[in-house]
Amino acid sequence: MTRFGYHQAALVIFSSFIFSSCDNKTGSRLDRLEAEIREVRSDTRDEVAQLKTRVIAAETKIGFSQEDGSFADRLGSLEQSVDGIRTLGSRGNKIVYLRTGMGGHTLLHTDHGTFLIRLESVNINIERGGYDARLSVGNPYGFAINQFTLRGSHGGGTPELGDGEEYSLANPEIRAWQESLAPFEVRVSKTLAPLTWTAFDIEMQADSREQLEVISFVMLVENADITTDGISGVQPESSMAHLKMGSLGASIMRTEYGAFLVNFVSTEKSKDGTQLRLEVGNPYGFIIEEARLSGNYGPAVPSRDASATEAEYQQRMAEWTTQLQPFEATISDKLFGLRKTKTTIVVPSPKGEIKFLRCRLEIDSLSLPKAGE
Repeated sequence: MTRFGYHQAALVIFSSFIFSSCDNKTGSRLDRLEAEIREVRSDTRDEVAQLKTRVIAAETKIGFSQEDGSFADRLGSLEQSVDGIRTLGSRGNKIVYLRTGMGGHTLLHTDHGTFLIRLESVNINIERGGYDARLSVGNPYGFAINQFTLRGSHGGGTPELGDGEEYSLANPEIRAWQESLAPFEVRVSKTLAPLTWTAFDIEMQADSREQLEVISFVMLVENADITTDGISGVQPESSMAHLKMGSLGASIMRTEYGAFLVNFVSTEKSKDGTQLRLEVGNPYGFIIEEARLSGNYGPAVPSRDASATEAEYQQRMAEWTTQLQPFEATISDKLFGLRKTKTTIVVPSPKGEIKFLRCRLEIDSLSLPKAGE
């Protein structure tokens, strides 16, 4: 073999060794990569299986399950449900739906109780654009809501569906309508005073009234407090209830906490004068722990028909007024909420002198019932 032949043979052997070495390294790398891919696929399958198990468990916990739907559909429905729960903030807050032109009020459920709400008007705001929705909230409780947030959406009216069609997200028309709603969130610092209606405006970013046909939201209470502002001091004459002995009808006592009902039940002689048995109606959710009745009592009110002239009647009324005597008596029982309570007061006069009672309710202490009561 020539020298050139030796060199050529050596080159072939060397090249074969290099390529063989490369093939071994490449094969080894491929083997490692395949092993890693198999491991990744295994991990991914485990994760998907775990995720599916968690989704099914979550579906069960929320209270719905769609056995016939695909996994993707069920996951989508679950996400919508979770978003709904996240929007509400808690189970105590429920979405209220208000429509323009809807008369009367509806209920607004929150963690702090159930309030009344109505949509008063929707007016264009020329200065800044958009619209102002005027809402009124009725607070039936003895505490004030100092700050709260309204979180929801607004849009056109719900689509008209045919017979048998369901108003649910499973219906494409309802789903499309929901997706067209514009979200909003407004933080309100207007105080919702206890036992009264409070009106306030919220700004709505909309191009037309048609986009405000339906306004839905939840109310998230941020700050509430028992308040006795304005309770002290002399109450007006309009707060006085006028009771006639023997009358079956109830009279209204107006207080800073709201209006209460009172009527006579019976009278009974006592060692300190006369014991008056009364029935007081508390239409609110709080308990009146301590209260007093104060005012005047005396003979029966003169009858207008018994007077020949208006002048004679006015003269008899003036004389009757001078016969009224003042009194103040402690109510002997707690006045529980949402019910009528029979209670007694003692007036230091004989039974025959008490035919008329004019009184106001002085509330000294109240409380809210504990959870579960």
